[in-house]
Amino acid sequence: MAHTIYTTFYVFFIVLQIILLLYMLSSWFAGGERIKSLLSLLIEPVLAPVRFILKYSIFNNPAADLSPLIGFVIILFLQDFFGKLL
Repeated sequence: MAHTIYTTFYVFFIVLQIILLLYMLSSWFAGGERIKSLLSLLIEPVLAPVRFILKYSIFNNPAADLSPLIGFVIILFLQDFFGKLL
């Protein structure tokens, strides 16, 4: 049972990482607005709290949005945390 839960969390976090990576890469290329909006819809629940926290921190940088990078680190931390927990 624990192995199934671990595998489910592991796959979930891998999918989140892939979506976040595609979201970050899509910002570099023109076009593909439908894909960008879909990726934004999927990843925004992860990035919105990070953006809110960054707005009131010393890392508030109008030149670059650091929330995808910090979101990626948080996802990696949670993946490791749940891996060690189970």
